[in-house]
Amino acid sequence: MAGALNKHIALVGFMGAGKSTLGREVAERLGRPFVDVDADVEGVTGRSITQLFETEGEAFFRTKEAKVTVERLHTSPPAVLALGGGALGSSQVRDALRARAFTVHVDVDPGEAWNRVRDK
Repeated sequence: MAGALNKHIALVGFMGAGKSTLGREVAERLGRPFVDVDADVEGVTGRSITQLFETEGEAFFRTKEAKVTVERLHTSPPAVLALGGGALGSSQVRDALRARAFTVHVDVDPGEAWNRVRDK
């Protein structure tokens, strides 16, 4: 566990699992920066996730998501990262997580996740 303290903490799970909410709280308690990868992708592209899906397609979004995630995992100091729901689909992200993060799966009942995101 001591090695995990020097790594990023990466929260993964379904959309609506609560990764961003939990991530902010964990980061505050640990005195670490918080990174919402979806928000970073929006900042880099200047468009919302919805707009990216509609105009560029999922493949474009996933490529940007993987690039931003891997870049963030190579920064210091260690942060708490909330990854997008599909981020683990990228082998580059999985490799970077394995090397640079303590990864936590945030589990949620699918019905609850749907209730949280259905109006967004």
